[in-house]
Amino acid sequence: MEKPARYFRVIEAYQSPYPHPIIFHAGEEVTVGREFSEDPDWKDWVWCEGQHGNKAWAPKQYLKMEAGRGVFQTEYNALELSVSVGEVLKVYKVVNGFGMAENSEGRLGWIPMRNLSEIKGRQSEN
Repeated sequence: MEKPARYFRVIEAYQSPYPHPIIFHAGEEVTVGREFSEDPDWKDWVWCEGQHGNKAWAPKQYLKMEAGRGVFQTEYNALELSVSVGEVLKVYKVVNGFGMAENSEGRLGWIPMRNLSEIKGRQSEN
């Protein structure tokens, strides 16, 4: 059984630099570029370029990598959410400093965890 979602309040607004979904499928082969190094809170992200022109940062642990190539071991959607201070989000999982979150409109996407503060004592019924 999956762990229930945790609730977080947005404490710093975030504007997604990637507002459109970029999807990689399990089994999809990609070219793996450089590892993200501009922020110490966001380790283990690698630049991936797919065969259909899709390009995005992806969690290194989602890939089986060898000699500059990678194969996704799971489905991955790189969509990031834009959020405003005060919004309440459900966070389902945390990967490399980002949480997979759902906003009040039911949109899912990634958000930096440092932009959020957990609301203690409130859990989802998932």
